[in-house]
Amino acid sequence: MVNQSKINIYLPKFNQHNTMKKLLLIITLTLLTFFAYAQDRVNATLPKINPIANGKLTEATGWLQNDAGEWLSRKNKIPANLSGEFKILIDSDNYGLGESRENFIYMELRDVTINDSTYSILIKKHKDGYYQYESIQRGWTPQTSIIYYVFKTSELEKLKNLEADKSHVIRINTVYSNRIPYVDTKASINTVAKDLYKRIPEDKFGMDELEVHLKVYKGKVRFTIQNYEQYISNNFEKAYYETSLLNFEKLFKLK
Repeated sequence: MVNQSKINIYLPKFNQHNTMKKLLLIITLTLLTFFAYAQDRVNATLPKINPIANGKLTEATGWLQNDAGEWLSRKNKIPANLSGEFKILIDSDNYGLGESRENFIYMELRDVTINDSTYSILIKKHKDGYYQYESIQRGWTPQTSIIYYVFKTSELEKLKNLEADKSHVIRINTVYSNRIPYVDTKASINTVAKDLYKRIPEDKFGMDELEVHLKVYKGKVRFTIQNYEQYISNNFEKAYYETSLLNFEKLFKLK
C-alpha cells in the first residue's frame, strides 16, 4: 500500500509574463510572413492611357484605282484591287477587308504614361478575319484587331504647316508598337495597356515605324496611316483615304 504522504508532486509555476511575450512573438512572425507573401501578389502597374482622347477619326472614304484604270471607293476601307468579273467579290470575306486588309473602325490619339514619361499613342481598331479552311478559302470568320504606335508627342510637329497640293511622306519614329489580333469587339484601352506592358522590356529597335502619306487638296485631305513596311501601294496617287480637312483635324492638327 502506497504511503500518499511521502509522494512529492511537481507542479511548474505559471509565468503569465513570459507566456504573453511568446504569444506576441508568434503573432508578429505570423503577420510578417503573411505580408511578405501578400506583397508578392501585388498587381503590376500598367501604362496609364488617358481615358479622354486627344483626337479621333471614325469616317473617311477609301479610294483605289484598279489595274483596269477604274476608280473604286468604299467607306472606311481602301477597296481591294479587283476588276472585271472579280469585282463582285469586293465586299466579300477576305476581299471585304480592303486592299492589303487596309480598313479602320476608328483611329484615335491619346496620351500614355510609361514609367513616369508621357508619350502619344495612336490606336487603330480595324476589321479582320480568317478562313477556318485556309487552303480552300472556306469558313470565313470575321474578327476585330488593334494596331497601336507609341511615340514622342513632339513627332506630331512633323505633320504641321505642310505645303498644300503636294504629297508628303512623314515618318513617325515609334517607341513601342504592336498588333493585337482577334480581340473582343468591345476591347478597350485597357486591352492595349496590358499588351503594351508586355512590350516594355523588349528592345525598342525593330519596332514598326509609322508612316503617314498626306496631301491637302481643295479643302480635303488624302492620306494613309500605316506601318511603312506594309504600305499598300508604291503610288499614293492611286490608293488613299479622303475626308474633309475639318474631319481629318479631329485626329491630327495640321497647323
